[in-house]
Amino acid sequence: MDYEHLFIERELLKNERRTRRMNIPRPDRGDLRDHGQRLLTSLNHSIEYARRQPSSRPGNFVFKIRYTGPLDINHLQKHGVQFVSQEDGELCVVFADEAGLAIFSDHLQKLGIDEEELTYKQILEAIEGVENWTAEDRKSWVVNKEGFPDQVSFVVDVELWPINVAHHPGRLNICQTFERWLAENDISRKDKLNLDSLVMYRLEVTEEQANLLLEHGDVRLLDLPPRSGIQYHQLNVNLENLPLDIPAPPENAARICVLDSGIATNHPLIAPAMAESESFVKGEDEFDGAGHGTAVAGIALYGDIEACKASNYWKPELLIFNGKVLDENCEFDIGTIEKTLLDAVSYFVDEHGCRIFNLSIGNKNSPYDSRHIRGIAYVLDKLSREYDVLFVVSAGNFTGSVNPEVPKNSWREEYPEYLLCEQSVIFDPAPALHAITVGSIARHNATFDAQRYPEINQLAPASENQPSPFTCHGPSVKGAIKPELVAVGGNYASPVRTEAEYNAVARGMGVLTCNNKFVGDALLCEVSGTSYAAPYVTHLAGRLLNNYPKASSNLLRALIVNHANMPREIKDTFSEEAKEAYKRATGREAYRDTAGYGFVDESELFRSSETAVVLMAEEKIENNVHHFFELPLPEEFLRPQRATREIRVALAYSPAVKTTRIDYMATKIHYRLVKDSSLDNVQRFFNHNTQDENKSRGDDSVSNRDISADLRGRGSVQCSKWTIRQPNPAEKWFVVVTRQDKDWGEAISLEQEPYSLVVTVTDRENENAQLYTQISQRIEQQAQQRARAQGRARV
Repeated sequence: MDYEHLFIERELLKNERRTRRMNIPRPDRGDLRDHGQRLLTSLNHSIEYARRQPSSRPGNFVFKIRYTGPLDINHLQKHGVQFVSQEDGELCVVFADEAGLAIFSDHLQKLGIDEEELTYKQILEAIEGVENWTAEDRKSWVVNKEGFPDQVSFVVDVELWPINVAHHPGRLNICQTFERWLAENDISRKDKLNLDSLVMYRLEVTEEQANLLLEHGDVRLLDLPPRSGIQYHQLNVNLENLPLDIPAPPENAARICVLDSGIATNHPLIAPAMAESESFVKGEDEFDGAGHGTAVAGIALYGDIEACKASNYWKPELLIFNGKVLDENCEFDIGTIEKTLLDAVSYFVDEHGCRIFNLSIGNKNSPYDSRHIRGIAYVLDKLSREYDVLFVVSAGNFTGSVNPEVPKNSWREEYPEYLLCEQSVIFDPAPALHAITVGSIARHNATFDAQRYPEINQLAPASENQPSPFTCHGPSVKGAIKPELVAVGGNYASPVRTEAEYNAVARGMGVLTCNNKFVGDALLCEVSGTSYAAPYVTHLAGRLLNNYPKASSNLLRALIVNHANMPREIKDTFSEEAKEAYKRATGREAYRDTAGYGFVDESELFRSSETAVVLMAEEKIENNVHHFFELPLPEEFLRPQRATREIRVALAYSPAVKTTRIDYMATKIHYRLVKDSSLDNVQRFFNHNTQDENKSRGDDSVSNRDISADLRGRGSVQCSKWTIRQPNPAEKWFVVVTRQDKDWGEAISLEQEPYSLVVTVTDRENENAQLYTQISQRIEQQAQQRARAQGRARV
């Protein structure tokens, strides 16, 4: 028997967070006067170079400042320069006009002179040198790798430095003067996007004009337009005895929007669930000429279509909305994809109330460089927070590298080590922290030919439940786990009797889904790619929303990740030597960067049982505050007899983000799982007033935990599992949630930031378990105790 998941409440206690007392040593500069003169010399050289750069605003300059130790970014303006962006742990970019440069030069001249008093002198002491943002700094990954197209004119995407916020007069002035400069240099503007942390222009240029832009002072980055990188493999599959009347989902069903190449809305399997369609591609209708969007929509609607076909059971539970954002060639439109997505998401949220969006798209021109999140990923993170919607995106497909050559000789023989190489990293928008990113695992490993003929002609690198030979690896910003999940996305095989190994064979090893060209009985096709792993998770999210229609996007994320398990096959994929080498080089686990939290187990995702109970909470927390949740664990669960039990804790939140900060997220919310005899004892270890008496506490039972607090806490969805075999019945278990804003993040964060908490308690070895019944009773008892406590407080 199954039951609805249970909601729990936090305790009335709310503690002020402890603050760290950090004494960071200053760098030893020796003779400060000499240090100031060296900086002054490097500044003067940089000013001379900057004056030669083209500019839309003469007298305004951008510089790189290298520093060591603490740099008080918030007070850089005291020395005449304005902070623009933090590029890494020891490099920031600043802006200065002529007046500001005069102040900066004057302060450097005074450094080390005893009779001169300088405020914030430690800032100048931290600076190693002043340099220019050069043409090489402005080149994107793909421009560095491939150069400019061999054409008379071509299209580029140009990011400006996001000084101030979108509608600040200073930002508007920068845009206006830059646009005048474009006109003066006969550069054609195709599109523009102006967001708080992203100012982007799409321009048509000659190579000479592109080189001018690479030297322009206001330009942060010059890139080639996104390349979708989608590979589509189609195979017709017969479907006999299709039910005549496939029922339509109910009107209140969850609304899933597929942002892709369009959908064949009259497909017999999709049509019953098809809602509204809209094209955001100029000159094209909403229908799918490429087939990619239809294939994605089929999986988003039905989940495992192979299972549906086997049972011939077709019952759509979701409403599908079609947002066409890729053209008939599965490429991005001439307008910026970021602006297209803004328009599409706002339309489907405002007009149709869509809550879940699938984006099986990726920009292969923008692999994640371990520094800034930008482009599509930033837009998704911004929209997730603004609209409280869930985005599910694909990790991206690795199709091999030529320079350097990866793999060098054989996909099959060099699998899986090449999955960890620098060239197979996730690319935009997969690094988005508030989206769920999905990598791919294989289900089948025998091609059609291998099934039909006895000869050994084609061999697949991956076996069942191992990472697909094309899936990309993380992590994301600051080491956040990406991808979070994996789902079945197909497999490739290599011909073994020919030299043409790169012509990989996928027939018979992919994912079954809907065919956009469904002439006759060719209703289904076979596809492979992470594009088709993502919509499976979208399908699960939609069914969750059907069960819990008021759930926030944070709760959906926390629930899904909370139910993920790492398949043993993924852990065993990498050799011990490969795992050790990767850990030495990165400090991380190879399987974790490939598969995140693992594959979602549906058994208790939607409903609890007497052996597995899911507890949920939706809360809001202030800065520098702790929230406490006492887990309502019954005596039977805490019995001292040896038996395996589990506690899984997941937390999700969607903070404000900023692309000019290495931290990216404006606030950090994290949790600790601790045990003690009482709440009063626990709070002493977190209370600001007792920090001199009691040391702070981390997780308890760390030897029984699968993911460390540090690793999980780097992302905006976090989960760890504790395996408990012989608990102490006298101890209670608590989850402590903490919020800490970055100094720069306070201004853009809410007074109370929302978060969702999900705890799954499992006791499968107890044949007579009545866990759901007992936990329900404990929750009722806790509610009565809180009510009595509130009554006493009022008196």
